[in-house]
Amino acid sequence: MLVGRRRWLADADHRRGAAVKLAYVEVAGFRGYRKAIRVDFCPGFNIVDGRNGVGKSTIFDAVEFALTGTLSKYDDAKAAGESVADYVWWRGRGKAPGDRYVEVGFVGSEGEHSIRRTPFETPDAAVLDRLSSALCDVEVAPVDNLVRLCAASIIRDEQIASLSLDLKETDRYVLLRDALGATNAETWIEKGQRLTNTAKSRLAQANADVSQLTSELGAAKRRLDDVEARIASEVVVGDAVSRLRDLTGSEESADALISVARRRLAELRAAVDQQRQLAAKRDQIDELRHALPDMAGAVESAQAALKDADHRLQAISQDLSGHGSVGLNNQARDIATLAALAGTIGLTDGACPVCKSAHTPEEFGRKIEELAQLARQLDARAAEIATLEEERRMVTVARDAAQLVFNARSNEHAAAVAQVDEFDRLSSSQVDFAVANLYADRDLASVAEAIERDMRILETMRVSDEFERAKKEAAVVDERLTRAQERAGTARRAVALAQSLHDAARRAAGETLDQRLERVLPLMSELYRRLKPHPHWRDIEYSIRGDVRKFLRLQVGENLNPQFIFSSGQRRATGLAFLLSVKLSLAWSKWKTIMLDDPVQHVDDFRTVHLAEVAAQLVRDGQQVICAVEDVALADLLSRRLPVLEMGDAKRISVAPDEEGDFSIQAQTLLSPLPQHVFRARSLDKVG
Repeated sequence: MLVGRRRWLADADHRRGAAVKLAYVEVAGFRGYRKAIRVDFCPGFNIVDGRNGVGKSTIFDAVEFALTGTLSKYDDAKAAGESVADYVWWRGRGKAPGDRYVEVGFVGSEGEHSIRRTPFETPDAAVLDRLSSALCDVEVAPVDNLVRLCAASIIRDEQIASLSLDLKETDRYVLLRDALGATNAETWIEKGQRLTNTAKSRLAQANADVSQLTSELGAAKRRLDDVEARIASEVVVGDAVSRLRDLTGSEESADALISVARRRLAELRAAVDQQRQLAAKRDQIDELRHALPDMAGAVESAQAALKDADHRLQAISQDLSGHGSVGLNNQARDIATLAALAGTIGLTDGACPVCKSAHTPEEFGRKIEELAQLARQLDARAAEIATLEEERRMVTVARDAAQLVFNARSNEHAAAVAQVDEFDRLSSSQVDFAVANLYADRDLASVAEAIERDMRILETMRVSDEFERAKKEAAVVDERLTRAQERAGTARRAVALAQSLHDAARRAAGETLDQRLERVLPLMSELYRRLKPHPHWRDIEYSIRGDVRKFLRLQVGENLNPQFIFSSGQRRATGLAFLLSVKLSLAWSKWKTIMLDDPVQHVDDFRTVHLAEVAAQLVRDGQQVICAVEDVALADLLSRRLPVLEMGDAKRISVAPDEEGDFSIQAQTLLSPLPQHVFRARSLDKVG
């Protein structure tokens, strides 16, 4: 069975062109690799061994990052505002690397290809296009071919189950469908989808037109009913004309009477409004009218108080004219000081020390006493003047207050008089003379209502023309609505037809894909049997269900779901079979490299032997296998079990920290080929 699958895969490889394999990986300052390292791979089997955390997976990450610029295994996870993008390039202790880059090389019959990324430079579109053409058949490959190629070719331990058994059945089908490559059915599906979307858009527009025209027709019919209700009979119109002639005092014709009635109605409304305004103010004006005498008395009292304050202020000012308490105080103080100084000094050679006049001691004593008496008189006069000044200040304050009261009382009285006079003026001229004569004994508001009512009746003579126009408008809208409903029906049928065409295209694409899956899924079953995940259930079955939306179900035994009954190791082995079949089914891929990141945990796992057998068969079929393992004994086992036909076909790469603790490649050892002459000798013995 596996031989048949291999032959089919080989034919597919031949159809899509020359195969390409991974040649080397070179990194510096990338993830945990501070120093520059380069790993050259052999075209057959490559074993990468090293304990956990020494950088084996980083070699796989370098390949994905070089091709896609991302690391998909982190699923855009974020923590504390950071993501894996902040940790792509080296971060840690020690001297910072002088250069940071990732470079990956590929080799095939058409030559070598390489791609390089740095923190500041990304490959241009031309490089990516050339690499896509080398690794993929771009005519049938999906748009994101490099991303999908990495997802299928790099099989990581932590994602084996999550990308296979743990997938939803619909997602599992999509994964395998994308691996098989595009078909021209996708073009028809897209055309059908566009056709359906266009038909739905036209249907939505047609329905919107129908809804809008329905609303317009309803509004037109309501307007028609309203106009029809306003049309009055001839008898009613004649009575209204008679009443209007009586109310307006005019003998004009019915058509001209409407204008006369409209003018008279405006006059009446103005008069009624004026009456209402005057009535609302009457009580207030009466109160003001009664308060006017009191207001006048208050004005007179305030005026008398103001005059009294003016008289008192004038009298005090006359008493103070030419004098000031401060000046008299200063004079009294100076004279008293002079008398005291003269008395202290005494006569100098029989003369006054101040004026140098000759005096006897008795005369000098009398003069000093006269000066002291004058100082006392001036001081008393200064006290009287200070009292008058304080009285003037108080009288001035009282006068200012009286002035404010007088002004307030005068303004209040003047405003009240103005309001009363204005009210009396409006009351005497509140109604136009003609209106007053015409409606002297009638209520103006009632007359206005009667005129307005008869005017509405009279205006119905003009409604007949409006009714005809409304009737025509309703007919036009009704006709437009009929055409819109016909367009909506046509659009509805077009949507149904487009949807059926779209479904038919999807169904046909699904049937074509099912036929291709019938050739691929047996490969998964064969890989499952060779990996032997379970001791009892040696076969795995699959089923595809769904018409438009497809489901891929895996089952063992009596329709049992292995996702819920297998152990973690069994699920990993089953998932590995599924993912290997996906990789081998990439109809559009030219890259014949399978990268297994820690697919088994240790050498005691009985699946190790089965994995080695499957890997050996894949290498014989032309695949390049790169397998990273943690257990050294497991690496030894794989090195012994895998076939090496020529020197340079297989290599063992050991990864470990160097003396400075940095990740490094400790050894790259080519595995020796098997001793072919032994097998040849044994074959000759059997022939003999």
